[in-house]
Amino acid sequence: MSLKKIISIPHFENVQNKQHDDTYYHMIKNSSQEFKDEIHDIYFGKIFRYKYNDIEKRYSNPMGVEATDAQVDNLFKIQKEFGIEISLTINSVETPHEILMDKDIAKEFVSFIGSFYERGLRSCTIASPHIMKSRILHRNFPEMRWKNTVNHRVADDQQVMNYIFCGYDTILLDRSLNRNLIELKRIRKAVDYYNNKYKPAKKVVTSLLVREGCLYGCPFKKEHDSLGEYISAQYFKTFSRITCDNWRFTEPFGILPRNAIDITVADKETFHEFAELNDIFKFSGRFSSFPFDPQDAKHKKVCWVFMHQKKYRFDYSKCPPEEIIYSGNLGDVIHDNVMPLHSWEFTYIDTRAVKKDYKNKRKLLKNIPNFWRTPEGRKLEKKLKTCRSKCWSCHECEKTFGTPRFDSALQIQKTQ
Repeated sequence: MSLKKIISIPHFENVQNKQHDDTYYHMIKNSSQEFKDEIHDIYFGKIFRYKYNDIEKRYSNPMGVEATDAQVDNLFKIQKEFGIEISLTINSVETPHEILMDKDIAKEFVSFIGSFYERGLRSCTIASPHIMKSRILHRNFPEMRWKNTVNHRVADDQQVMNYIFCGYDTILLDRSLNRNLIELKRIRKAVDYYNNKYKPAKKVVTSLLVREGCLYGCPFKKEHDSLGEYISAQYFKTFSRITCDNWRFTEPFGILPRNAIDITVADKETFHEFAELNDIFKFSGRFSSFPFDPQDAKHKKVCWVFMHQKKYRFDYSKCPPEEIIYSGNLGDVIHDNVMPLHSWEFTYIDTRAVKKDYKNKRKLLKNIPNFWRTPEGRKLEKKLKTCRSKCWSCHECEKTFGTPRFDSALQIQKTQ
């Protein structure tokens, strides 16, 4: 099965060792042509640094990480050599006021974007609706496609229309729509209406973040994003002990779909339902790093790995090579309906240790218990497509997996 430019993947940026500047390039180079064809874009972060009133300031992103200059060079190399579009991400939830109000700082910011545009960048996330509505970026960079951020929480058809008229043409949708197929249908209708009526030079498309691990309506999200700009992944060594560690890592609750607003697509029929209503499927992962020697990069390749082992769910690196089930592209596993499809994750393998793909490990696949093929699994998958995460009045996840009921994930406390 051929998937053309339907997947948005992250650039790995939680990397301290500068010797890894070429690693991501090598892993993309080593990937199959089918994998490359599936990728719509690779998104990366870069921080705008400037001085205002003699104070060093920055306009960044909630992840608090960025590509090195050498990695950016390699990203442009990927774009040129393999035809995979790269996409700059500046999605800070807080826009410094001086960028909006000081003409000189605004010019600096335009120049910053221009430095990438001149090299061939044609896709960019800007989180400031005021900057977008001013059209200053559109006037200076007419060929650029503009993304809003998923942190805008665009969750219905009218919001989509408003963001289109704000100046965005790639609409990143709210994670909640992974549980709201009905609203996705309304959004598709609105986008089709706009494209047909206004016939824009750049057709409006939608993008859905399908894998991140966040709780629906998480009350900590806004503050987490603000903190993340400065402490980055340190959040998960500090504040997360009172937030998401509790519902993510406390068994048996960590396996419940309700505790992460990730897409639940067990089989290809459900995948096609979503694919008919959404253009791009985005995967998170900019916090990813390289826990191997830089010299080994030539033996690594990005691909899709089936996260089948519960004990390796949060530490795939410990999975023995003989147990790793991978595919060089996503289209084949969808065509072959290797369930559950949502267990396939974007990562990498070592080609020296893992030589056989899933087609050569069908016996191993057959021996893996597949809850999503059971009547209970089928019933839950159908429910999750339209449940809108109204968990307090539903409890279908707890009932299906046999856990105690709870009204809010914040009731779950991790025991040491």
